[in-house]
Amino acid sequence: MKKIALVGLFLLPVLAWSQEEPGDEVKSVEIRVVEDYKAQVRSAHKISEQPSFADTTSEKLAVTVRIQPKGMVIDFDPDPIPSIQLGRVKLPKLPTQKVSLGAGNYTGTFASFVLSSPRSKKNVWGIKALHDGTLGGVNSPFYTQPTYENTVLADFQRATKNWNFKTQVLLGANYHSFFGALDTNQLDTVSGAWQQTYGVNQQWLRTSNPTSKVLATYRSGGLSYLYTHAGFATSEHLARTAHTLELAAGDQDIILDLGYQFSQYNGWSAMGGQYHNFTVAPITRGKNGILTYEFGLDFTGTQTVGLALDRFEFYVFPKVNLQAEILRRTLAIYGGWDGTSKQQTLQGLLKEVPQISLDQELRLSGQNRGYVGMQGALIGKVQYRLEGAMTFMNDAVQFMRDTLLAPVDVNGSFLPALSVGYAQQVLKTSFRGELNVPLKQFTASTYAQFNAYSGDDYFGREGAVIGGLLSYEINDLRVSAAAKHVSGRYAGAATELSLEAYTDVNLQLGYEINENLSISLRAYNLLNQDYQTYLGYRVRGTRGLFVLNYQF
Repeated sequence: MKKIALVGLFLLPVLAWSQEEPGDEVKSVEIRVVEDYKAQVRSAHKISEQPSFADTTSEKLAVTVRIQPKGMVIDFDPDPIPSIQLGRVKLPKLPTQKVSLGAGNYTGTFASFVLSSPRSKKNVWGIKALHDGTLGGVNSPFYTQPTYENTVLADFQRATKNWNFKTQVLLGANYHSFFGALDTNQLDTVSGAWQQTYGVNQQWLRTSNPTSKVLATYRSGGLSYLYTHAGFATSEHLARTAHTLELAAGDQDIILDLGYQFSQYNGWSAMGGQYHNFTVAPITRGKNGILTYEFGLDFTGTQTVGLALDRFEFYVFPKVNLQAEILRRTLAIYGGWDGTSKQQTLQGLLKEVPQISLDQELRLSGQNRGYVGMQGALIGKVQYRLEGAMTFMNDAVQFMRDTLLAPVDVNGSFLPALSVGYAQQVLKTSFRGELNVPLKQFTASTYAQFNAYSGDDYFGREGAVIGGLLSYEINDLRVSAAAKHVSGRYAGAATELSLEAYTDVNLQLGYEINENLSISLRAYNLLNQDYQTYLGYRVRGTRGLFVLNYQF
């Protein structure tokens, strides 16, 4: 796995040994291209993950759940920079600037701007700016409260003969109101908070292999710093670093991921604290006949300092993933046992639910999972996958209201904000089926998953999820539709409440007027369903956004 995990500033880069080729010729660069959204399965969210090793025996079922609701997704967890081998091919002039303006119902506003350099053999740079605002978002007594997202991301990349270097700077200023209080005796205006984010990160990726076999190769690395202010004197300093080594062990290659993360956290009613998080993950992969295998371990530990109860938490998860192709293209069986862990951060929690700016406990969440399944292709291009799994979750994060009927008094401000809780031990048993039909101009995907839970109360869990995607493209017209039905949603034994089932249908249309000008229409909740995302937090009805794009 050649992923760059971002994790703190205080660990020195790991040394590695490799041999360099002479000369200054640049063999790989990154070309920045501005393109309109094209509704494709691979560009949407995956419904589930494949086994974590490379699938070499059958095509993957790239199925989607929903259309992305944003025109631009800015993520401060950069992926490795892909290299493009240029050779002597003459390339046409590519657009590098793009302006998008949009408006929708509920006073929705949208604007984005991309400014970037033309092709370069060594250096590329770019700036992305995004504004997304609305006076809605939920259907409650507080629906008139606004929310605004404003983000600027700038990056600079330099390619050398053997390395790509990428530097990013992030600025964010988002305003979120605390919707959702159910007490009608309260006023219809509720205070919100400005949430600011500032960050910088540097990453490097080796793009060429050593000329001879060496003991170890330093493959990638990165470091970053991120400051998050959630309002009401709640903030977080987050520093990360990560490094990837390739180790030679006979005929096998071992991938070693090393990471460190440091956080200084302050809450509105407490002095705050800090933690140190470490990750060590060696993995070996290979193939023997029809069998593809992966073996490894994942060790993650966190030491907290300065809290009322300091603690050391850790997880050691095995990684055993096996797959064998029984019938060519028709049947491949797989199974294994693996685990993942995640250190919760204020920045990460705000990305999931912006309405949390009170004291939040940052725990180390982990889960290990055993699974068996089968996948392959049926008649023509019809692909399928069936999978059964048991997942053991520890300290599973869940979002809940501090109180059901009234906001919480925070320094004189009444806030119906969500708090973060953790289910210590939960067993999830699930069965999943998927079908995918990828054609040249038409793609259809469908899936169904059924879950059963035991152990501690786990708020917001879903008993059944059924959905699908249809995508069609002809000439300059693109159409995508996604639907999802969710039932069996649980709100907790303490409240003896269940969240209602719902069906969400989204639609996206795009039309290219010419090579520079295009339009798109995005529509959400077409069935006008009235349901709660969390207890007391209802969604809007049918929403639409019209966007005009110009690139040059």
